[in-house]
Amino acid sequence: VEADDDDDTEGNKNDSEWLLMFKCIIRNPHIGVPFLTIFAFNFNWQFIETGLAPASMDALGWNPTQVSWVLGAMAVLVFTGMIFVHKLSSSGVSDYKLLNWGLLTNATGCLGLYLLWYRGVKGWEFASPVYVAAGSFAFLGGPNRSLFSAAVDATPELAGYSGSMQALLSMSSSIGGFTAPSMITHYCLRTPEEVSASNDRREFTPLALFSPALGLFIFLATYLAGEPNHKTVEGSDDETPIETTPLVPMPGQKLRRRSLGRHAPCPKREIGRRASVRASITSTMTFIPLDFDDDDEETDSDNDTDKL
Repeated sequence: VEADDDDDTEGNKNDSEWLLMFKCIIRNPHIGVPFLTIFAFNFNWQFIETGLAPASMDALGWNPTQVSWVLGAMAVLVFTGMIFVHKLSSSGVSDYKLLNWGLLTNATGCLGLYLLWYRGVKGWEFASPVYVAAGSFAFLGGPNRSLFSAAVDATPELAGYSGSMQALLSMSSSIGGFTAPSMITHYCLRTPEEVSASNDRREFTPLALFSPALGLFIFLATYLAGEPNHKTVEGSDDETPIETTPLVPMPGQKLRRRSLGRHAPCPKREIGRRASVRASITSTMTFIPLDFDDDDEETDSDNDTDKL
């Protein structure tokens, strides 16, 4: 009976923890909106990859080699965007501004997919919205995750749940990734017969406007939420353990001092977080240097004692 009571108590505790996290997601826009952002990130990425080959085949007669050139150029633009975001972050541009720019650019590129993907279009016109959207993804990934991490870290109710919140954020990205191909192929992408029968000769149905509308909606939500201003509580010298604090400090190692509130943001840590565009879950590993020389000396002294 006592075991059953313990199981019920543990189950109720787990339910309350998940309920707490979902309440914070709904009530705090700085935590809830990033879920929509990362969903749109992966959804719009899959929107391009799913529709590019069949649409280009019908509109321009492209073969797989030509499609691969466009996808390769996308990869170069994403990498260039990551470097550009890193440079802007290093120069002091806020994550909030980078994210808003990325949302507007992504919505513009996805709108261009609907407007410029039609039968008879020129090759550079067909590829231009792909490149515009590809250049925006770096502005969506790193800044969004950085803002989300800071918002979670500044919420006292979520202390100790950082890993779970990061996992939920990655799940939102996965949902966007596996729902986009099915929606696009069934409801957005037209068959060659449907394109011939339409008046505008577009490769997409009007339902494809969901993609740029989603980006615009998230931009408005981010704008209405405003730029976050996470304040720290100063004046505390207590050593507060965190997730990565070892239970037993190594010899000569000191625990990091943190305030009673949340820690003040470290510029180098912020830049590192922004550089992660499609990271799954933020790592919380702590690497503790081991002093093998001291261990060897201690072992030698023990051996000498045993001999005596």
